Amino acid sequence: MLIPFIKMQAQGNDFVFLWQPVQSVPWEVMPRLAQSICDRHFGVGADGLVLILEDEETDARMVIYNSDGTRPAMCGSALRCTGWLVAEAQQKDVLTIQTDSGLREVQVDREKGEVEAVIGYPVIKEKELDLSGLKGSLVDVGNLHFVTWWDELESKPHLLFGAKIEKTSGYESGINSMYARRISADEVELLIWENACGATLACGTGASATLKVGIELGLINEEVTIHMPGGSVQACLNPDQGVSIGGAVKEVFEGAFPWKT
Repeated sequence: MLIPFIKMQAQGNDFVFLWQPVQSVPWEVMPRLAQSICDRHFGVGADGLVLILEDEETDARMVIYNSDGTRPAMCGSALRCTGWLVAEAQQKDVLTIQTDSGLREVQVDREKGEVEAVIGYPVIKEKELDLSGLKGSLVDVGNLHFVTWWDELESKPHLLFGAKIEKTSGYESGINSMYARRISADEVELLIWENACGATLACGTGASATLKVGIELGLINEEVTIHMPGGSVQACLNPDQGVSIGGAVKEVFEGAFPWKT
């Protein structure tokens, strides 16, 4: 079977996208397909597999699988890339996308190649929590993020602590961890360890969680630039809409993936 796909990235957070694939690929094998197609040595290579489906009440529905086949409820980078593809297909600039975390609004600037998406309302579950010897804050953005603040990031703490925090006992769904450095009230540097993916170049929900914690701790303003290894995004907390993340997205290539069910 040849499965047509599009690969996209947002600040280096990369995904394989399938349009309306359920008719040809049964739901029950999607986790195995995600593992195969996301494999960076034997597949296309990506942080996740994203399905774009028709939805009667919105412009599209987005379903995400991590590269290990697990299914998260939300991914900000994937949402922005989905918005771009749907906007191109429907020739629209403002979209609503249905996700497992609920309805999300997306705005597309096709001239600049940028997409801004409302990620949602991050909820701080634990303001002060000790995990693997680190003190930080646990935030729910449709998935869990542990946010810690550092004076320097040259030691690459995400590589030292990320895998341990991800598998913390009592959190069977796994924990993403964010390692933030305040540059100023308007700028943050961020390193990332994503559940089921490892170290990644960007994370939209992680940026949202970091913004929420930074504001709560009085470290940063409500609108900041967040610099991640793969690029920068603008993050803004609006009391009426929640956190929105904006930045560039890009189609990498298209192809057809040979796969046996």
